[in-house]
Amino acid sequence: MADEPAQGTRSRVVAWILVLVVAVHTFLIALWAAPTNEITKAVGQDTVRSYVMPWFQQNWRIFAPTPRRVAVELDVRAYVIDPSTGEGRVTEWLSLVDAEDELIRHNPFPPRTALAARRTANHLNNAVGDMNEAQRERVAWNYFETPVTELRQTLLNVEGDSPASRSVINSYMRYDAVATALASYAAHIHWDGEIARVQYRTTKRYVPAFADRAERDIHDARRISYDYGWRAAVPLTEQQVALFEPYARLLEEAK
Repeated sequence: MADEPAQGTRSRVVAWILVLVVAVHTFLIALWAAPTNEITKAVGQDTVRSYVMPWFQQNWRIFAPTPRRVAVELDVRAYVIDPSTGEGRVTEWLSLVDAEDELIRHNPFPPRTALAARRTANHLNNAVGDMNEAQRERVAWNYFETPVTELRQTLLNVEGDSPASRSVINSYMRYDAVATALASYAAHIHWDGEIARVQYRTTKRYVPAFADRAERDIHDARRISYDYGWRAAVPLTEQQVALFEPYARLLEEAK
């Protein structure tokens, strides 16, 4: 029993030492991250740098993320068959990224799906941008009767000037499937009838230089477009359509 007060005292001493260490560490990190001020000068910039570097490197992007420098688009359309007449028609293009932008604008808590189309377009643009001209031509072929899985080997067989690598082609095939699924989901919600096949396209525009901001904006930038062929629509269950419908309705309202 006589040792209990001594143990309690030791515990308090250890706790206060830890609190002091954390406080000093937090203070020095705050000085390092903050702009130069009188406190930093009093402590000494070299002293702060010797503590922080090289174990706790800071980067300004943590506090000010790099602005986007490329604007991308993902448009989809479908070939819809009227079940009563059997006649087919090609729908107009539907911009998924433009609609997603409306979900994000002035909304601090956008839905998690609000970047689905933009991220898909980014990956597709990157993959197709690494392909040579012959591979891009094959990407634009139609695959709604022939399985699209055959496109992978077709792209791998292309020779000529700097064809894309296997990893790039695998990335393209993965996001071709994602884009086809997004197009199929959107088509089932937006257009009545049997969705026989779908098509998507992507574009990108580089943001004009900051020095030119008074004369040019993103709408003046040259569009780099990539074309893709028709793909067989993804068969969907009622449950899948129901899960996607809230997102599609938000896109419809945002147009």
